Amino acid sequence: MLFLLLSEFNSCIELSKTLRIFGINVSHDTINRILWNEGLNPQEKLFNFVKNFITPEYNIFVIDDFVIDKFYSKSTEFTYYCWSNLHKQVVKGIHIVDCIVTNGKNIIPIDFRVYDKPRDRKTKNDLCREIILSLVEKGLNIQYICFDSWYSSKENLKLIDKFGLFYLCRIKRNRKIKLSKNGGWISIKELEEIPKSGLIVYLRKVGYVKLFCLSKNGKAVYYITNNLFMSFEEFQEVKNASWKIEEFHRGVKQCCNIGNFFVRKRLPVLGHVSLAMRAFFILERIRIDKKITWYEFRRELNRIAVGNAIISLCKEAGLLLI
Repeated sequence: MLFLLLSEFNSCIELSKTLRIFGINVSHDTINRILWNEGLNPQEKLFNFVKNFITPEYNIFVIDDFVIDKFYSKSTEFTYYCWSNLHKQVVKGIHIVDCIVTNGKNIIPIDFRVYDKPRDRKTKNDLCREIILSLVEKGLNIQYICFDSWYSSKENLKLIDKFGLFYLCRIKRNRKIKLSKNGGWISIKELEEIPKSGLIVYLRKVGYVKLFCLSKNGKAVYYITNNLFMSFEEFQEVKNASWKIEEFHRGVKQCCNIGNFFVRKRLPVLGHVSLAMRAFFILERIRIDKKITWYEFRRELNRIAVGNAIISLCKEAGLLLI
């Protein structure tokens, strides 16, 4: 895990060579076998690694997805063409549905699923429901489950309702609602005005929800919750907390090298993803303890490595440090 934080070039051979410098003889085959083993029950290994840090204040769970770019891969398993929000187009990559838990300040990655519909016939919404069921089975303190409009299907919303939990999610403007029991169906976009404090409406095939509206870049963005008593202040607090998953995606890609690997088979790919998420958790704990950003911590490590390398090379060459 630490190797993923420190090295820009991640491979079994590179880790083996790095350890050999310090007199630790581990073959690249041994490291490869460790990756295969990590691919067995990778979600369980991730949860067991972080579970002792999930205190009651961590009660907002956020589900989303991201893509690991694999533009030129021809044989890496899990690699398909999929839509990337980063590139705003269809790209070749590995699609991951993930879940974090947050207290509004800190981030703990807790679960993930890898999209593999051609093989297991499961959609992203199927994977989302798997994660929700897993959260409930673990008996976690769930105040809200948040996600974007892609996961606001009636099946997902009714599943959360079934367990007596609250959700907050974005919803598309063409969803049908009623303003009263005997009223007609209209699209959300047809509403003339939505109070700042929210509007209780009947969502088709789901039930009564509270609808909020915000303006983003001059366009209306709609959110719904099944907590009919949610205030605007609580809505803002939970919505802002849900943004932490975007920070997680940025951190796990830029600082933990989740997309930088050379294995191709299913189990080592799963093992690498799980290890990268655990590496992020270590990085996040360091950020909290040292009160520095992820990037400053990595710069500190780079300074130490470069400094030690300069001293070592100067000693070998018989040069004086100036």
